[in-house]
Amino acid sequence: MIADLNSDPLLNFNQSQFDVCIVGSGAAGITIALQLEKQGLKVALCEGGGLDFSIDSQDSYFGSTTGDPYLSLEGSRLRYFGGSTNHWAGWCRPFSAIDFNRGYLGEEFVWPISNNDIEPYLAKACDILEIPNQFEDANQRDKYIKTVVTEFSPPVRFAKKYKKDIAAYSNMVLFLNSNLIDISGNDRTITAAQFISFSGNQLTINANKFIFAMGGIENSRFLLWFNQKYQGKYFTSTLPIGQYWMEHPHFTLGQAIVDYQIGKDRFYLLTDETQIHKKILGCGFRLDLQPEGATEEMIKEVSCLAPKLGKKLVSLAQHNLICGVRFRAAWEQSPSTSNTITLTHATDRLGIPRINLNWQKSTFDRLTLTESIKVFNNWMLNNDWGRIQLQEWVTNNLAYPTNDELAGNHHMGGTRMASSPRYGVVDKNCKVFGSNNLYIIGSSIFTTSGANNPTLPITQFSLRLADHLM
Repeated sequence: MIADLNSDPLLNFNQSQFDVCIVGSGAAGITIALQLEKQGLKVALCEGGGLDFSIDSQDSYFGSTTGDPYLSLEGSRLRYFGGSTNHWAGWCRPFSAIDFNRGYLGEEFVWPISNNDIEPYLAKACDILEIPNQFEDANQRDKYIKTVVTEFSPPVRFAKKYKKDIAAYSNMVLFLNSNLIDISGNDRTITAAQFISFSGNQLTINANKFIFAMGGIENSRFLLWFNQKYQGKYFTSTLPIGQYWMEHPHFTLGQAIVDYQIGKDRFYLLTDETQIHKKILGCGFRLDLQPEGATEEMIKEVSCLAPKLGKKLVSLAQHNLICGVRFRAAWEQSPSTSNTITLTHATDRLGIPRINLNWQKSTFDRLTLTESIKVFNNWMLNNDWGRIQLQEWVTNNLAYPTNDELAGNHHMGGTRMASSPRYGVVDKNCKVFGSNNLYIIGSSIFTTSGANNPTLPITQFSLRLADHLM
């Protein structure tokens, strides 16, 4: 059923006991809730917003940023039923095996699980996101470069897809306009969570287990706040909460004239062996086809510098054997303690501290990009598959441009998974270190980010946690 705390005090629920209370109704929260309900568990799914966008709810997402230029925190996510699935673009790709095997870069890069732990959930996650499960690398071109497959969800809007089902379920209650404001319980065990609506109605949810599924910033925000208030009462107080936050930098690198099939395949990565040899992380290249006129202009530029090559390109273009592309990259950022979510003295209307996000791209992040470009460019030249014209900021190692895409709105890390509290906030089963019954889910648990978009892995991890809790 669906209940709205904004319009009804819901007093009859204050004495109810739930098996699981899930805070947040995005891809992670809804996925877990549905799986647990199917197994007969009584589930409270608590959403701070309503069925639709509201200024009151969205205001809680305002915060400040320091470090490199970044996107607005309130504009990169949505705070109502369905969460940011209400505006995601649908790009899907799972983690690769190498993403869980970055130990060659140091202890901070080590996951406590392997790809084998989430791969069994790939098919089911693909069904949820309505995409084919066809992610085998399309073609490892040689020992240096591989093409990769990216699928596109319609994209699935979780609220629209599951609203009727949730309303009909007898074991699940979706509490709308229910904003988490406090927790209570005994040493290391949460027994209840307190919520308030924007109209002032309050609600207490009693449950055996609690799951924070509030997103890649809010999970850290609330853990930081409760740690500040309760100093280790509910979980280990010295956890690196909010640290090792990550994004996927997104930038246009230049333009290129490439063999038509190279442009058609579109997505490229360095092979696993090459990444390990170079001691870098994953960098995904995207070749966006340009209109015919743009290709002609590129050929003219080449002809001015290399008439012989230009003549060859004209001939190839006439037979549709080459094409002009925009050369872009989105790459994996290294986990760093300098990229951090912290609480500020400012509060939202509910009295919860707002956050500051310090986000910077490191020297290592630049190395991943430049080394990947070198390998890809040499691969193109050695096979005579095209010519790349890089922008000046790339060739001369200048500052990143501020008028580009900047990042992917992919909020990862902050409550990362690790083998010990030294490097992480949750264990291999997503339980907060030192807690008996508090779990975290979403991209905030990512130890490293991979070069893939996060929604598909989020769904896989959510299915895995649901299995663990049943």
